[in-house]
Amino acid sequence: MKPLILVPFLLLSFIPLSSANDGAPFDYFMFTTIYPTAVCRADDDSVPDSCEIPTGTPLWTIHGLWPNYENGSYPQNCKGTPKHFDADMIKSIAGKMRTVWPNLFPGKSIQSFWKHEYEKHGTCAQSDELFDTELLYFTEVMKVYDSIDIATAMSSIGPSDKLITKNDVLTALTSVTGGNTFQFHCLKDKITKQFLLEAVRGPKTMFGIE
Repeated sequence: MKPLILVPFLLLSFIPLSSANDGAPFDYFMFTTIYPTAVCRADDDSVPDSCEIPTGTPLWTIHGLWPNYENGSYPQNCKGTPKHFDADMIKSIAGKMRTVWPNLFPGKSIQSFWKHEYEKHGTCAQSDELFDTELLYFTEVMKVYDSIDIATAMSSIGPSDKLITKNDVLTALTSVTGGNTFQFHCLKDKITKQFLLEAVRGPKTMFGIE
């Protein structure tokens, strides 16, 4: 069975403490993109249809963009306007979101995933004027996603029948990290017991975004 790779990327973006909206002061953004096949592989396969990849889903998709503090903690469910998710506010981009930001768990609606990400993390990003509204938040997150060609970068090492080493990953991701130092984490496949690459962290210049 071929090893699979799951790589959330972290985007560091320091912002001033002054607030455009209520939001929350924070130190950097963590942008997370996932490999759906690996997510479902790591899911509990004993539960039928517990994880399902929608038809037409790209190899890599969005999980979210999360304001974080330097100490590893993060603000959540912040005060702001709007404070609650409103699907009507993103009708103009919902079509693209369904493709690049899908819900992999059929027991829940796709809007429930977006609602969770916005109310928990997006409301706290409002202290940065680029993310001051719900539409701006989702639009800017997709811009970050569009700027990264992870699939091409990782194609040189997998999927394959060979084990993937740390150096393999470091070398493959050079094209999207710009040579910046980054960290990654792994999760364990419940069936095969293989370790799947799960997280990668790097500075904001990794994505060519200021």
